[in-house]
Amino acid sequence: MVEKIKQAIQKADFSRHFKYGRYFLLAFGISLALLIVSYGSFTYAYKDKSLPLLKIAGQNIGNMNKGEIVATLKQISNEKNGKPLEINFEGATTSKTFTELGITVDYAESPTKVLNFGKIRGFFPSPAYIRQTLTGQIYVASVPLWVKDPEKTFPELFPDKKADPQNPKLGLDQNEVKIESEQEGYSIDVGDLKTTIDKNFVYGFSGAIAAKKKIKKSNVSKSDLEPFFDQIKKISQSRISLTYANRRTYLEREEILSFIDEERTVLEQKIVLSDQAINDYADKLSSKISQKSVTRKISSYDRSVISEGRAGIKVDNTKSRDIIKDAISNSKTKVALAVTTSDIQEEIIAPAFTPGKYPGKYIEVNLSEQNMYQFEGTNLIGTHKVSTGKWSMPTPTGEFSINSKTPRAYSQEYGLYMPYWMAFVGSQYGIHELPEWPDGTKEGEGHLGTPVSHGCIRLGRGAAQTVYDWAETGTPVYVHR
Repeated sequence: MVEKIKQAIQKADFSRHFKYGRYFLLAFGISLALLIVSYGSFTYAYKDKSLPLLKIAGQNIGNMNKGEIVATLKQISNEKNGKPLEINFEGATTSKTFTELGITVDYAESPTKVLNFGKIRGFFPSPAYIRQTLTGQIYVASVPLWVKDPEKTFPELFPDKKADPQNPKLGLDQNEVKIESEQEGYSIDVGDLKTTIDKNFVYGFSGAIAAKKKIKKSNVSKSDLEPFFDQIKKISQSRISLTYANRRTYLEREEILSFIDEERTVLEQKIVLSDQAINDYADKLSSKISQKSVTRKISSYDRSVISEGRAGIKVDNTKSRDIIKDAISNSKTKVALAVTTSDIQEEIIAPAFTPGKYPGKYIEVNLSEQNMYQFEGTNLIGTHKVSTGKWSMPTPTGEFSINSKTPRAYSQEYGLYMPYWMAFVGSQYGIHELPEWPDGTKEGEGHLGTPVSHGCIRLGRGAAQTVYDWAETGTPVYVHR
């Protein structure tokens, strides 16, 4: 009987537990369904929006679509870009805005980053995001975009704060060959500064930025070059004469040492001469002896030579470089540089005068050439160098005629004698010999060909008398440029 009662009690307990278990499972199922529905609804609601509680640079950017995110990013960028950023480097300071530095928000990548932040596969809110919501705010960083190349712009922030590394140099000290030690170079560390500015732009650090120095090592060292010292010393003692264009010069020891390419000598383990250094030396020689060709000018009037012209002379750098290298390498003491010459070109030009302008005798003066021409019709009788009026007192141009002549005129205004005077504009302007002072001093012939007179046309000794004796009163005078 007791056993039956125990069995009945156990059966009743099992029935009661089973009933409560069913209620629990039902409640759990309903809760899970509600959670799934809520999660799904939340996910759907924010599939094209940023999740709530997101912030960038202290400003809310949650619960926004792509267009709203872009607008907010631009507002943040406009406020940030105009603020100066202080950068220090090697004791120097500069202040630049983010715009000047060339960094801005990437408006293509940043909205996508914000929309996908806290989501799995860009759709489902992640457990990490859900945990972070307990803090109340979730910060997301925009994506920076460099519109200027830092490798080019950063070194210009401190143009005086950089130095290229120097390989060891060869030189002379009291006529003895020496090797100067290499020198380290340095520049601003572009990579480190870019990373620091990126963080400052994204997270808004305050205070000045200390840019780091990047050390640059030379390619070779003094110890690398020392094994070649004896060879270098021997080469520097070469006595080589160079002949060119009937001239001669000697290679100085400093010049020979400057031809040695220290870096390639170490790399190739033999003495190597620098083509560029020898070319530069040949350039210097060329600048001393080179002359441009001058065209020979032939008159179309009578085929006479107006100016002889001149051939051009130039050092052939490529050939001369090889000649110098060969001389140094093979211990030659005398070599001829390669020099090229250019032929004189001829040019037929119209004469600077007008044959046959008048039927008989006439005088023509070309102010541009500072020449006087004597004509009898189409026949050129003589050509003479003259000096006409200076710029402030120019010789009048036009067609005139000799109106009076006197063997020796005197100027009261200037206190000068004017031999073989021939007036052609009243009594103010005339043709005459170089003037004389009362003590007999005469103006020098060196002024002929240069406009320095007070407006008259001056001729040299002999020429003035020739023209004076040849021209009668009434002879036309044609003055032009």
